[in-house]
Amino acid sequence: MAVISFSDQPQEIWCVAGWAFRQLLDDVLFQYPDDQEMAAKFEESKAHGGLVLYLLKPEIAEKLATAIRKVAEGILSGTISSGLINQTYGDAVTIEQYRSALKALLEALSLRGRSTVSSNKTSFKWFGFDFRALSRKVR
Repeated sequence: MAVISFSDQPQEIWCVAGWAFRQLLDDVLFQYPDDQEMAAKFEESKAHGGLVLYLLKPEIAEKLATAIRKVAEGILSGTISSGLINQTYGDAVTIEQYRSALKALLEALSLRGRSTVSSNKTSFKWFGFDFRALSRKVR
């Protein structure tokens, strides 16, 4: 399992199978091949199994969230082709699972910022793992 946390609110956290998380990051990087900052952050995120956007500098978090949203919308609309189709496991069932996961991602993104809790001042634990501590390590 892997997550993208837009805040510490459960409805603003995208939790999916690790392959879907890695595929999304790869798909985004394919669309932004010259963005070294994004590439570095995504590589760290893959290694840790999560991307905690709300703990990053606001301008970086916004840039990454916007890129993720644009790519997810593009894949779902058919204007962007996912690298999943080139994978040996990229069969029709897997592609539909990925599309479903992207829809859930866009839902979590649409809720972003509607929370009244200040997420930057709290820690977020998921199955006992403190993502705030992780973010301090990978910044």
